[in-house]
Amino acid sequence: MQAISVNNVKFVYNPNTNDEHTALNGVSLEINEGDFVAIVGHNGSGKSTLAKLFNGLLLPTEGDIFVYGKNTKDEENEFDNRKNVGIVFQNPDNQMIASIVEDDIAFGPENLGLDREEIIKRVNWALDVVDMQEYKNATPFKMSGGQKQRIAIAGVLALMPKVLVLDESTAMLDPKGRKEVVDTITKLNKKHNITIVLITHNMEEVVPANKVVVLNEGRIEKVGSPKEIFMDNELLNRCKLELPVVTEIARKLAENGLNIDKNILTEEELKEALCQLL
Repeated sequence: MQAISVNNVKFVYNPNTNDEHTALNGVSLEINEGDFVAIVGHNGSGKSTLAKLFNGLLLPTEGDIFVYGKNTKDEENEFDNRKNVGIVFQNPDNQMIASIVEDDIAFGPENLGLDREEIIKRVNWALDVVDMQEYKNATPFKMSGGQKQRIAIAGVLALMPKVLVLDESTAMLDPKGRKEVVDTITKLNKKHNITIVLITHNMEEVVPANKVVVLNEGRIEKVGSPKEIFMDNELLNRCKLELPVVTEIARKLAENGLNIDKNILTEEELKEALCQLL
């Protein structure tokens, strides 16, 4: 089933002014239910604009976006579209409104008018999914960046979205925090079949994705698997994207005469390849 359909979308900031800027120009994209899509590109390529278009925070200047068949431009679809597509932003502190984790996650379901029993059920489920149940009664403001972001994800999950969009949600985190978040959304995709859209400039985070979309100056340059994207050196150079460290190491080893796959994506694959050589 098609979750999101982007049809020839253009988006212009401050149209008909001296500050007019075209962020997206003729973008078309299909995201199917159950996909893990990574959208990558350098700063200013249009990634975050596209993220906000997915659930109607922004509306296309031209073209259309459909969420489960409903056009985001139609006002009567606004509630359903925002219910179906949840967004987690870069700074988790900006998404937290309560001093206790449980209350923070309950805020969204309460505003949907759900009964107390359903709210408790959703809060506990969301905490279990992000492995933060033990912090239920803690204050989020004393947590690490990775823990805060997992709580922010839980807050969105409690609304039961079908699609989870993460807009540069790991940009402010250290490597440990980034791993926590990527592991969490990978589990959401594989175990709970939640469609994931990860907006990032960090190429190491795209490895779990089944589809990578490369944006450059408001246009889609290429769509493919992580390996297909990493093998396209001309594309990476043109779009100012770097290989994951593991893949870069594999390439250097191959260039120096070792019989090793140049397109290794994970540490586990690299370890296995090196063990076989030894």
